[in-house]
Amino acid sequence: MSNPPRRRLRSLLAPVHPRRLWAKLRHLAHGWGYFRLRLWLIAWQPRRLVATWRYGRLLLRTMAARRRESRLTVAVDVSALWQPLTGIGWYLYRLLESVAQRDDVRLRLYGLSLFDKEGLPEPVIELPQGPALEWVRYRVPEDLSIVHYYLSDRLRSMQDRFIAADGNDVLFAPNYYLPPWFDRAEGRLVATVHDLGLLRVPETLHDHTRQQLTQHLEATLRRTTRVLTDTETVRQELLQTGMATAERVHAVHLGPGSVAGVTTPRRPPGCPAEFVLAVGTLEPRKNLKTLFAAWRGWRRAGGTPPPLVLCGGMGWKAEELQDELEAGRDEGWLYHLGYLDDAEVAGLYDAALWVAMPSLYEGFGLPLVEAMAFGAPLLCSDIPVLREVAAEAAIYAAPLDVEAWIQQSRRLAADQELRRSLGQRAQRRQQFFDWRRTAEETVAVWRAAGQEDSMSKKTQ
Repeated sequence: MSNPPRRRLRSLLAPVHPRRLWAKLRHLAHGWGYFRLRLWLIAWQPRRLVATWRYGRLLLRTMAARRRESRLTVAVDVSALWQPLTGIGWYLYRLLESVAQRDDVRLRLYGLSLFDKEGLPEPVIELPQGPALEWVRYRVPEDLSIVHYYLSDRLRSMQDRFIAADGNDVLFAPNYYLPPWFDRAEGRLVATVHDLGLLRVPETLHDHTRQQLTQHLEATLRRTTRVLTDTETVRQELLQTGMATAERVHAVHLGPGSVAGVTTPRRPPGCPAEFVLAVGTLEPRKNLKTLFAAWRGWRRAGGTPPPLVLCGGMGWKAEELQDELEAGRDEGWLYHLGYLDDAEVAGLYDAALWVAMPSLYEGFGLPLVEAMAFGAPLLCSDIPVLREVAAEAAIYAAPLDVEAWIQQSRRLAADQELRRSLGQRAQRRQQFFDWRRTAEETVAVWRAAGQEDSMSKKTQ
């Protein structure tokens, strides 16, 4: 009769017995070897070898054809169109849309990846199309000798070399600086610096944004041949830093946002009959605290201000406003409608008594141009950039002067003739902001940078 404890011990040790372990290793080696043999046989199939050779030849021919382009070639970083569109995303989209039908320039659009792969994100909006535009991307066939997923990943890791091989005359950074996959490209760099919030109001920027601009902005400005700014105000601010010279920096006003093109405005549900409107992401730079304080002060003084409607998503540090938003809603004078579509935003502009913009700092102020398209009266912060954009189409109050905001708001509420006059001035003023003009002036800057590149090559 066997010993039960010994039998249990033998059963426990059986899986790690040397003979058993050796048998398992032999089985695994046989299976792995068979798998590798299958891959090797597949890779050397004549059909796959021919397809691989043809694909490589196609890549080389495509890049060679791009280098032979006679028009001015501009490499454009369009990665901003892979994220929910903010002011910079719309700037890029409208600029591409306005250049798309030209025949004297070739814009090559480089997104997050040059090589298609299943599961990769797509742009959030369909890219504009036209004879001037080429979205540079490659399809990786699945019938090649190299395993598809490995080849796709390998090619994506080399996309900086593919961009450099296209030999573009100009590199365009529409959002301050270029991503790392442009590092090997040798064209002349043109960058758009939308504002200098990093230097003027750094405390209002998102931590990530501040870190990225701190890391890249100065180095980008040292490399640029030309710099674009949205306003003369930002141009002068940039010149004051000493990071760029006057002949290199060009102020080019933007056109209106997409809202301005809406022909059938639609008022969103839950909107009061009469209201004052503020449009923009809820973040510290928009200075909504001053606007809230003015409405509370107006009410404490015995007045009855019109309801205040906010249109825009919750942004950086918006949690600091949460208590005030809830209190204003409970008291019945504050409505936060969040992010709306173009037709609904247009409906708000069209119906607002006036539009308030109390920003601490801006690079342009796109909501002002949108509001002007609908003849909305404007009450703005008295800062240089908003005076440049709105000019005589607005009245102004110092951004942190709550009493001034109360006084100007009461003035607008009581004086219908003033509102009518401001609306008329706004409609005249908005005619100065046109994307076709923006495109013409931007192409002229690209061309100047490209010609400088040609001259430098001739002198070498």
